[in-house]
Amino acid sequence: MKRPEYSPADDSVLHRINQELARVGSLGARGTRALPEGTEFLITTVTESGMHQVVAVDARRRGSAEPSLATPDEQVELRSVVRALLDMAGHSSGTVRTSVVLLAEGPRVVACTGLVPAPPKP
Repeated sequence: MKRPEYSPADDSVLHRINQELARVGSLGARGTRALPEGTEFLITTVTESGMHQVVAVDARRRGSAEPSLATPDEQVELRSVVRALLDMAGHSSGTVRTSVVLLAEGPRVVACTGLVPAPPKP
């Protein structure tokens, strides 16, 4: 799949995503960015014509140098929550990295950022 071009409209979509996350409390208590404890999963998606393809699920446990892997069930949950978030925001093209922590009460989205594609190699 060809990587879509980044456009300024992507910033608007990401702004709406982060506004919605703040509204529902996924970013922590009002006015704070306290990160929940646990393994943070970084999910990279490439979206073209509104179809979100998860291209990577990377994990890192805070305070530990050891890598952490998502179980198959966790991968399903992570993919679902990220795709739903992007659908809700109306994201239709571009590359996005979403940070999610899985808690006992369910997934907590910590951040969502757009990625500017690297310039093509000559």
